[in-house]
Amino acid sequence: MPPTAYADTARTAAETALLEYDLPGPVTIEPIRLLNNAVFAVTTANSRYALRVHRPNYRLPAHTRSELAFLDAIHEPLAETGVRIPKPVSTKNSALSVAVPLPAADEPRTVHCDLLTWVDGRVRRPESGLGPRGVHQIGRALAHLHQAAETFTPPDDFHLPTWDAPALFTEDSPHRPGPLHDLLDTEDRKLFDTVADRTTEIFHRLGNGPDTYGIVHHDFILLNCHTTRTSHGWNVGVIDFDDSGWGHYLADLGPILGNLSDYPHFRRLRTAFLAGYRSVRPLPPELEAHLPVLMAARHAAQCLWAAGLVHSNGSTELDTAEHIAYRMREVRRCLAMDA
Repeated sequence: MPPTAYADTARTAAETALLEYDLPGPVTIEPIRLLNNAVFAVTTANSRYALRVHRPNYRLPAHTRSELAFLDAIHEPLAETGVRIPKPVSTKNSALSVAVPLPAADEPRTVHCDLLTWVDGRVRRPESGLGPRGVHQIGRALAHLHQAAETFTPPDDFHLPTWDAPALFTEDSPHRPGPLHDLLDTEDRKLFDTVADRTTEIFHRLGNGPDTYGIVHHDFILLNCHTTRTSHGWNVGVIDFDDSGWGHYLADLGPILGNLSDYPHFRRLRTAFLAGYRSVRPLPPELEAHLPVLMAARHAAQCLWAAGLVHSNGSTELDTAEHIAYRMREVRRCLAMDA
């Protein structure tokens, strides 16, 4: 779908969805991000919210409802630890999401939308004010998320995707990438398969016990960490649970460590992040040996995400070939850390 058409359609869906909520006027709406799901900032007389219009043909409404139920259950316990996450806002009819019909096309379609409380803060990076102390708090925040997941008891109608090796590396991915035969050239395909095999072996070694496997964020990156400075130090808010699902907690460290590895003082940042994580939750030292491969796995799996944008939604906002080339360069760089 052309960017302008998608933006117009998403905004119309967002405005329609807002009618289902009891918000004090005046209400204004502004787009934040349109690449994957469409996200809008909603401002009312006394509050701010984030409204998501979920990308068609991607996440199932049942997955989103389960994600929202999880956020609702862990919001208060996490707030007590100083970690801020969005809280779902219910509709006038006490629903967690809204189905909105799209304008007539080849066949009738609907999108599902939801409204979340706003998470204040800024996205900071090591080149723009984020040092070891802030990274320590980000590690702590992820550990608290995993700790909350360990204590969460899913209801009977709870359904989230599973981020196992087939989901990361095959056409069975929740990203719905379509056929993979033309996605990578021969050399990159061999490397992709190597990462898949090594990740599969790591997951097998970790097992699926409650201390190693549960609900993961799956997209825990700097972009999704909103930090603020207080008189007591750094405070971390975490957003964008769009890809949350069942997976290995250790793999959830891969995306953020991949981010931090872009910077010259990565070793210090890595040490700070792991120390922050360990201040809340155990992380056996021997598991650190798996981290370079899991960082590479994140980049490899993002090739399928890029393909899925086009295959499932016809998006033209991302240069898929360029993005995949970048991801495979990052795969090589991460694996070199394992040498």
